[in-house]
This record gives sequence, structure tokens and C-alpha cells, in this order.
Amino acid sequence: MISLINPTSAQDLGTSTNLRLLDMPELWIVVLVLVPLGALAAWGSYARESLPGTVRLVLSGLRLAAFSVLALILFRPVFVERSEEVRPAEVLVLLDDSASMRRQDAYQGDAASAKLLERHAQGPLRDEQRLHLARRAVENELVPLLEKGQYEVRRMRFAEDATPFATDSSLSARGRGTHIGDAIRRGLKTTRGRHVTALVVVTDGRSNGGTAPLDAARAAAAEGIAIHTVVVGDTRPERNLLVELAGVPSAVLEGDEIAISVRVAGRGTNGAGSTQVQLEELDSEGQPARLLAEENAAADESGERVNFIAPPESLVAGVRVRRFRITVAPLRDETLLDDNSVEFSVRIMPEKIRVLYIDGYPRWEYRFLKELLKRSDQNISAQIYLLSATPDFPQEHSSGLESLSRVPSGRKELLDNYDVIILGDINPAAISPDPKRCEEFAESLVDFVRSGGGVLFQAGEYENPRSLRDTELEQLLPVVLDSSSGLPYRGDTSREFRPTLEDPATPHSVVRLHADNEVNRVLWEEPGGLRGHFWYSAVNRAKPGSGVLLRHPTEAGPFGRHPLLVVGYYPAGRSLFMALDSTWMWRYRFGDRYHGRFWRNAIRWLALGRLKGGDRRFSLDSLRESYSLDETITLEARVLDEDYSPSDQPSWDVRLVAPDGKVRELTLQRVSGQDGRYRTTFEVGQPGIFSAAIEVEGQRLASTDIDVRLPSRENSNPAPDPELLAAVARVAGGRSVDLAHLGELAAAFPGGEERHEPISSRLQDAWDNWYSLALVLALLSCEWILRKRFELV
Repeated sequence: MISLINPTSAQDLGTSTNLRLLDMPELWIVVLVLVPLGALAAWGSYARESLPGTVRLVLSGLRLAAFSVLALILFRPVFVERSEEVRPAEVLVLLDDSASMRRQDAYQGDAASAKLLERHAQGPLRDEQRLHLARRAVENELVPLLEKGQYEVRRMRFAEDATPFATDSSLSARGRGTHIGDAIRRGLKTTRGRHVTALVVVTDGRSNGGTAPLDAARAAAAEGIAIHTVVVGDTRPERNLLVELAGVPSAVLEGDEIAISVRVAGRGTNGAGSTQVQLEELDSEGQPARLLAEENAAADESGERVNFIAPPESLVAGVRVRRFRITVAPLRDETLLDDNSVEFSVRIMPEKIRVLYIDGYPRWEYRFLKELLKRSDQNISAQIYLLSATPDFPQEHSSGLESLSRVPSGRKELLDNYDVIILGDINPAAISPDPKRCEEFAESLVDFVRSGGGVLFQAGEYENPRSLRDTELEQLLPVVLDSSSGLPYRGDTSREFRPTLEDPATPHSVVRLHADNEVNRVLWEEPGGLRGHFWYSAVNRAKPGSGVLLRHPTEAGPFGRHPLLVVGYYPAGRSLFMALDSTWMWRYRFGDRYHGRFWRNAIRWLALGRLKGGDRRFSLDSLRESYSLDETITLEARVLDEDYSPSDQPSWDVRLVAPDGKVRELTLQRVSGQDGRYRTTFEVGQPGIFSAAIEVEGQRLASTDIDVRLPSRENSNPAPDPELLAAVARVAGGRSVDLAHLGELAAAFPGGEERHEPISSRLQDAWDNWYSLALVLALLSCEWILRKRFELV
């Protein structure tokens, strides 16, 4: 059976028309039998006639043509009109949108690749994020290549999961993981029922979770779908130095030194020796203004902690935010340079911390602490009240303040006049002869801490903390009391002990007496350091969410060694419990140097809840100090009216400043059923320190800083993994190239891979019409005319 394809088939409409001979015998019969017989019969008809050779040939040809037309009619010619679905070949492009795609590669040792990649860069190549280079390469090179071969392009982005995205949608590079295997499986799932010929995976290749990529590649190969991989990033073996913040205060008082701690570590840096680390202060434009300090650090994978002290003097007098940059010198042929420096800001607070110190009797701790509060720090002003003093005793106070005649007990009194309250060895139920004033003081103190104030409980031999059990103030303690808290000390008061730091490698700011962590540890724990103690008040344990800073070196209870110094939060305010009553002995050999530094650290930390802005009726905090880039940030404010009652205003505006200086406006909405509390949630698109502030008519009322970091899994090893991507492509029958040589994939997409699927067909007889009869008559008429012309019968 012969099929003749109509050259005018409407492929663009999904139809085609063919001419077929339904009753034609086998082709060999036609060629070997019918055609020779027809030719012989036509020639034999004029073989005996006396005719010129040309005329005989013409007449025989006309008869043969008539025979052929009649034979075609007998073969039943028909037109077959077929409707079909033409499915174009599709290619699915999977583009990595995880946080590691924010990294910036150096490309220092591969000049040829760097030159090829520069066509996709909009600035210096070393300043381009992997994601931006990959996105432009896909749209400007890969997509035109595929469209030239008439492939339809579908796009999906992936991190821990894969989702479709449009060409005009923005990619964020915020994903906390790179699950290449899961992305391939999800892509395969979406291809079912479609004519997808290949997947192109564009990624740095460092898979850190989900299905094994090679297992997913085998599944693709089983479905006949090739996987081509494109490696993004510097593919040389990783050689990288990084610096990251380990300890930086968000705010300090004016005139304070700033203690800064960073960690320097390396990857693939064996034998690199040491490197130089610099601390610079930046101007308002973010440019280096002065070099503050230089240190050397080992460039090895174990990492080294480096400590700096920034001087209290800022570049410009009266500045309220100081900006710094810490930089580590890059290695030769380093592959990543975007983590060689870190920038941060520290707020400078001009306010004085207002302290109320109440103690029960003139113990040695009282005598030295009151003098310290009165004279040692220009940023602290204090009023002191000694409960055992006679009525005519002039209560102690800082210069410029009045002497107290009674313990302030009203809520407004405490909130208006103080930031930190220190309770020595007292019974709060005995601060006044009037029981109502005692009750009022307890209630006001709880409200004071709830509104952002700080309270310090220092243990004593008689009242504190035993008098706090089963009282309203017990909820403020960061420790849990038990029945033994009310019993006299049973330990050996003739044996000196020295507390141990809970975390000597990263000490809390309260117990950081020296910038060098080892020197700091020696001060606390070794005989050559601070003088030890002979007495302490044992408590059960720290409350959940509290932080233990110091513990007893040997004595323990059911929950471990007894805590001696504990910090906690309640809820916007801060509290500190000290089980020791002889810090005055730290003056031995060192004078006020470390004794004063400890108390200043403690008071500053307790006051931060009240000093984060210019108005103490406002507090603004994030629920956590640091967030991962892919997480939603929650910001919460507590606002009091002028009479210190919770505000009922429906909302407050917040100004959010990103690390690059861009400003974004947020709105805090009042929490239903909780007057005075406001909350909002938001996401950010870059790591760094974000500053949020409530401002009214240009006046900053409250502020806080939020540290946004790259997800740990994405940041732990950001180097590309070309070996894995090459294995994935090999298993799935594809090719693997790096981003610079993306054009080499052209050979894998030759085009012409569309698929035709028939839907229906219709037959129409080709001979059943007037022109078939006319053709036969025309041939026979010509033969008859010629026969008459030559006088043949």
C-alpha cells in the first residue's frame, strides 16, 4: 500500500492529509507484472501498423496512460484527513534558590571562566551573587538556546522543595537547605502527561538533605528523561577564610569602651600560617574612617577567637550609632571573599542609668557598693536606702540627687525615677512600718520589671532570698527556691572557694571582666585571680529560660552544681540573682578595677530593657536576638501611656533599616485582649543587622537590633560540588557543565523532538469526481484524433 503525503498538511493546526490507494496489490506485482503487461499491450496495439517511430511511441504512451488511470481508479484512491495533537518538546529548568546561592565567588585562579561569566555580570564579577549570575545566564543564554530548537521552557525554583516561578518573579535565595534529589523527584512528578525530554538543574550542587540525588537521577533515567547539570560558583577546591561575630553589645552607654569578639576560621587552608585581622570604624557613608586595632589569628580549620576593645571616643561628638567593620586579609587564590569581613553597628545611649539600692543593714557589701554607685561611674546615678538606719540618718545618694526619706513604693515612682533596683539582704514586707506600703512596693516592683525595668537580688545571711518564698516577688527570681532556702548556711565557712564560669569560651557580658577569655577565666577561677568566697545561698536550680553564669566549683544538689549567678527575663524586663554577698573582697590586689567592672556590667545589662530608646514608656524587642534568613521575624512592642497604664492605641509604626541602609515601614498592630502590647511579623531578603525603631515626629522612642544570619546548613559548607553534579548527569544520560560554559549544552538540544499523537481520521474517495473521467476521456480523445490523423481504423 502506498501513502503519498500531502505537502500542504496543516501541521500548525494539528491536521494532515494523505493520499492512499486502498485496493492496490502488492508493490512487486505492480512493478513486475502489471506495468510490463500494460506497456506490452499498449505497444502491441500499434506494432503491426505502418507508422513513423515517434508517432507509434506517442500513441502507445497515450494508451498506456489511459490504462494507468483506469488501474488507479481500480486501486481505489482516497484522501485520508488525519487530526493529530502535536506536542512540542519541553525542558524543565530547576534553579537553586537556597541561601548558599547568595554567596559571591572570587574566580581568582580561573581567568578564562571569569571572562566568560563577565557577560552575565552587571558590575565587578566578585560582587555578583551566584543566584544573579545563574538567573541571567538562564534567561539570556539557556532559554534562547532551547527556543531555537523549538523547546518549550518551564521553570521551577527549589531549596527544600520545588515550586514553579514566572520569568518576572523575584528569587530570594532564602532557602535553608539544598535538596537536589527532592527537586528532581518533584520535577519528574510534574512532567507526567507532558512531553518533557530533559531536566536542566542549575545549582552549586552542595546537597544537604532530602532524597539522595543519584537515586532521583536513576528514577529520571528509568522514565527516559535526561538530566543536564550546570554548576554555579567557583569550582576550584575550597580555600576560604571567614570571620563571624561571636560577641558584640547592641548598645552601650556614652563613654563606655566596646568589647568585640569575633571568630576567625578557615577551610582548605592547611599550611597557610597566620592572617591579620583588623577592626575599623566606619563613617556615616560606610567608608573606613580609622583603624582601631590589629591582631593576628591562625588560619586553620579549628578557628580562633579574636577580641578587640573599641575606644569610647567616637569619630563625631554626640553620635548615637557607631559603625564598625572587622576584616581578615584574604588568602592567595581564595575561592570565597564575601565572608572575609563583617559590619555591625552599636548604639550609643546618652542616658544615665538610675539605680535604687535598698539594703537591710550596713554589711561590708553595702559599704563598698554604695560608694561605687555614688562615685565610680559618670553614667550611673543612684539613690540608696538603708532600712536599719535611724530616722535622722542622711541616706546616701549620687551628686545632684536628693536623699530619700522613705523607700519609694508607688508604681509611678519606680517607673518615673529608676531603671534598675538592687535588693540587698532585706525582707520586702519590712520596707515600711505600713503594711499597705509594703504590699504596694511588691506590686509596683512586679509592674516595674514587667515594663522593662531591671531588678537584682543579692543574697544575704538573714533575709534574701528566704523572705521571697511564697510571695509575689518570687516570680521575678530567675531561680527556683526550695525548703532549704530558708535554712542557715550549713557549709564550711572557713574554706575559700572560687566560682567557675558556665561558659568560659563565650562569657556573658556580666561576667566578662577582661577582653581575653583565658585571662577572664583565670580571674574568676584561679588563685591568682579574684579573691574567693566563704559563704553563699544555695538555691534549687535556674528557672527554664534563665541563664547560669557562675556555679559553685564542687557543691551540688539534685540538679547539678549550685548556681551562684543567674540572669533571666520577665517578660520585657530583666532580673539577676546573686548567691554571693562578698564581692567587695574582689578589691584585694586589684582595687576597684574588677569589682567596679562587674557591677557596672550587671547594672548596664539590667538597664538595657529600659534604655533601648529615648522614652522609657516604650520598649521594642524581637522574640529572639537572631534569626535565620528563611525564618519569619516577630517584632513586639510594649507601650504605656503618660500615666503608665497600657496604651489602647490601635497601632504603631516602626521604621526598619536594613544593613544596606534601605528603609522599610512596618505597622505594629495591637494584640487582641492585651492593651499595651503590639506585634507584627515580617521577612527580610538579606542577612545582616537590621535596626527597628518607633519614631514619632523625628524622636526615637524605642529601638532594637535583629541579627539575621544565613541558615547554618547552607553556610557550613558553601563550596560547589561539581563531582556530585557530574555523577547525576552521568547516571541520567545527560551532560554536566559549569555556568561559564553553558553554551556547550547546545549539542544536547538538536531540536525536532516534538511528538505527534493521532486523534481522528476521515476517508474521501479521490476518483469519484468529474475530473477523473475527464482525464480518461482526454487521453482517449487524443489517441482517437491521432489515429484519424494517420488514417488508422
